[in-house]
Amino acid sequence: MMPNPPDRRRFLAGSAALMLGGATSPATAGPSGTTAGGPARVAVVGTGARGSDLIRALSTIESARIVAVCDDYGPHLDRGLHYAGARVEPFRDFERMLDRTRPDAVVIATPLFRHFPMAMLAVGAGCAVFCEKTMCGSVEEAKTLAGEVEARGAVFQVGLQRRSNAIYAQAEAMVRAGMLGRVVSIKAQWTRNNSWRRPLPVPRDHPDRPALERRLNWRLYRETSRGLMAELASHQLDVATRLLGVPPTRAIGTGGIDHWRDGREVFDNVSCIYEYEVAPDRPPAPPLPRDGADRPYTVRVHYASHQSNAYEGASELIMGDRGTLFLTPNKGLFYREADPGEADWGRGGEPGSADRDAAVLTAGKTLKLSNDPWAHRGKPFEIDATGDDTRDSLVSFLDCILRGDPATPCDARVGLVNAATILIGDEAMRRQSPVDFPADL
Repeated sequence: MMPNPPDRRRFLAGSAALMLGGATSPATAGPSGTTAGGPARVAVVGTGARGSDLIRALSTIESARIVAVCDDYGPHLDRGLHYAGARVEPFRDFERMLDRTRPDAVVIATPLFRHFPMAMLAVGAGCAVFCEKTMCGSVEEAKTLAGEVEARGAVFQVGLQRRSNAIYAQAEAMVRAGMLGRVVSIKAQWTRNNSWRRPLPVPRDHPDRPALERRLNWRLYRETSRGLMAELASHQLDVATRLLGVPPTRAIGTGGIDHWRDGREVFDNVSCIYEYEVAPDRPPAPPLPRDGADRPYTVRVHYASHQSNAYEGASELIMGDRGTLFLTPNKGLFYREADPGEADWGRGGEPGSADRDAAVLTAGKTLKLSNDPWAHRGKPFEIDATGDDTRDSLVSFLDCILRGDPATPCDARVGLVNAATILIGDEAMRRQSPVDFPADL
């Protein structure tokens, strides 16, 4: 057990304040077309599975009023309209929707390749924008969009889910407080046993089937997708960047189409290592016990995702020299790292100890250190929180709109760094060689 464990309610209260930035304070100002306190008039473009989730969440938030939904695929548009309500106007053309309804805010839940042009149009029309991750499909697009958002002072938020989760806000507070000591490694994975391919509502010999395949399964093709890195790794690598406080310096990786050989063009399994150069005083920790302690040190972030085994699910493991955080959206566990002087050096020839212990040569002596992963874990400090990441992120976004505050929980600059992080990993896997983080970001 860790000594003097922190009070959970105190940590969660602090986390909520950090995450929401005072979202419960009264709204005093809003964009054109809203009154103080709202509601904001919201249009949603892209009403497939994710867009419908966002519509359902918006419909429960008093500070939002959905005025339009837009999708150029009829069945998706019908579904979005069903969730949004009969009084909402449907559109198939995005520009026409902007011109006709002039919403205060636009929620973009379209395929990745459409994020940039739609976000640019919406920002140019004076709208606040909530854009699903990954923000853009190229670094140049992301730079252009972030520049436009900053030039206009627009309210802009990227849908990186863990940014609005109290468990991750508390994890950040614990890292900043030095409870983990010096972060030395991060591991994350998101594993599934699913092809990611959506069934088509037409027979195999239908003339429209090829076009419909590309439309509905856009995640599987290079022209429209960046695969597992953009759709899954974006959330988890944002956690690493957030906790370490700096972007990565480079990425190496490997990936392939090794299980689902069905004509897809994006990898069905990915493995990447990112290198982060971290200042010695960030996260807070005692000086390094060696020469050069004032120089940055390297933290390596290991990321893996595959689609043929779901055993490990999705989680992040943040390892420091004083403690470890195991994080999921529903629960976090903090394990205190044993002091080196408290290590279990073996059982002196106890039967079976050879299977449990590793020999370590130190100063001419042979010591034994347990290989059993459970031997180094005491009882964890549990971090629990209730909430809905999607709804909570929209509440924060709407609060920023009504207050006229561009400092959203995940603004365009965060989205730019996240997009670049994802894209260098994707490029490193395709090139089979290291790729540096862009020097001009």
